[in-house]
Amino acid sequence: MNLLIAKRALGLLSIGLGVIAVASPERVSRFFGLKFEDGAMSAFGAREIASGAGLLSPVKPGPWFWMRVGGDVMDITALARAMDRSNPRRKYAIAALVTVAAIAILDIAMAAEATMNKRENAQAAA
Repeated sequence: MNLLIAKRALGLLSIGLGVIAVASPERVSRFFGLKFEDGAMSAFGAREIASGAGLLSPVKPGPWFWMRVGGDVMDITALARAMDRSNPRRKYAIAALVTVAAIAILDIAMAAEATMNKRENAQAAA
């Protein structure tokens, strides 16, 4: 996948998810059966907005892809906590975990590509 296309698509996705988490942290936590304080969920959202803004800015995307990888690890860890059989929203948490894991693979591939291909990383700074 072209780094420029990936940075734009993942940047917009990040901002969208981040806005939802910041605007309605209690609903997001409740939807997945997470036991988070609103401030923690808002912080997750703010991290998403920051990585999305970084990817949409006219700079090399490599470091921002790596920021997304770190965020994916945080998200997977949080969602893994919602796997408890007593969680009535467990199915939603599992679906989210699988989705985040798939996106993490894409983020790792894009981060590695940006790191190894300095020329394409520089060209994607548009």
